[in-house]
Amino acid sequence: MKAILLPLLFALAALAPALAQKTIDAKDIIDKINRKESVSYQDATIRGDIDLTNLANRKESREGNWGDSRQYLSVVEAPLSFKNCTFTGKVLAYRTEDQDRRLIKVSNIVYNTDFAEAVTFDGCQFEDDAAFKYSLFSQRAIFTNNTFRNGALFKYTKFRNEADFAGSTFRDYADFKYTKFDESSSFRKVAFERYADFKYTKFDERVDFSQARFNSTADFKYTHLPRGTNFDDTRFSGSTDFKYTTLDGRKFSPNGR
Repeated sequence: MKAILLPLLFALAALAPALAQKTIDAKDIIDKINRKESVSYQDATIRGDIDLTNLANRKESREGNWGDSRQYLSVVEAPLSFKNCTFTGKVLAYRTEDQDRRLIKVSNIVYNTDFAEAVTFDGCQFEDDAAFKYSLFSQRAIFTNNTFRNGALFKYTKFRNEADFAGSTFRDYADFKYTKFDESSSFRKVAFERYADFKYTKFDERVDFSQARFNSTADFKYTHLPRGTNFDDTRFSGSTDFKYTTLDGRKFSPNGR
């Protein structure tokens, strides 16, 4: 009898984390944000797209003229915290749509989202797109130990406070082009499986790329790196571009590449 019970107990123990995983509708999260309530979930599966570009406080931030984009801005005014969560849909802080679908497109509409409080995504799985293009993170932004299975879009994003991506894996295009980091940032032990785009990125304070793995193209062309930047034990397995890259104002290329 004991021989039968022990394997059963071990099996139940192994299943416990999966059984504990609760499912949350993305709409419930948006409702909380619109009420300016703190959002905190752990060990949860988030079902549906989290569209942060259509919040109750959304306002027009720029009128669209001929050839220009009409822009709208939403602001997340409460802290966000997701730990060991799975996002089955898209996480959108940026999206666009055509305003004129004729043969000659006059303009389009751009929807952006800023974050006024701290943001934490730790140990999460992003099964679909994660788009934070043009977002402003005013407080600490933690994106540690995550897996981004589709594109991760941080182009033109501004981080006013500490930004941490340590331990994360980017399975698809990691776009940090033109991104600005005002405070210290970390990409320690990050795995970039495909194109890692840091072209024109500006780091005002030290950035840590130690033990990072670039398994495809690593593009740091025109990137500004400050004193204290760390590339210790960083591996570049694909092509690299450090043309016009500077470290503390001087020409830079790791390991003489």
